[in-house]
Amino acid sequence: MQIYLYFIIFIMGTFFGSFYTLAVYRIPKRQDIVHTHSYCPNCNHKLGFLDLFPIFSYILLGGKCRYCKQKIRPRYLILEILSGLVFVFMAWLIGLDVYFLNVKTIMNYVFVILYFTFFVLEISIFLENKKVDKYVGIYGGIVSILYMIYLCITIKY
Repeated sequence: MQIYLYFIIFIMGTFFGSFYTLAVYRIPKRQDIVHTHSYCPNCNHKLGFLDLFPIFSYILLGGKCRYCKQKIRPRYLILEILSGLVFVFMAWLIGLDVYFLNVKTIMNYVFVILYFTFFVLEISIFLENKKVDKYVGIYGGIVSILYMIYLCITIKY
């Protein structure tokens, strides 16, 4: 059963990895990262449903856009796979276990993922654009404040 949990977490991590690549591209351009449909940055064609499955669509399409046949940079695939692996590794480190799931462990995992998202976005945007994005920094601050509130509520003295 544990392997199924980690498989689901890996798939979730790859979708987050796909979101990271989208966000790193759009945030510096001040484009919407939530409501605007994913599109090819070369031909601007909206991606279809099957194109939104990160690793599989990259492999099945041979690393090219389905519509304009432009090559997709392999770093997208690498980031998606690494995100899936990091999600599984963090779940293993925290001790996320299908037989002993509890709110505390799940909440700790959620906050680890939120922090990981902050670091990936901030570092990737900096490497890509040589500047720190203040909105991603605000996101990191909000996550930190929420985590401190969570700790104050749950820690028993």
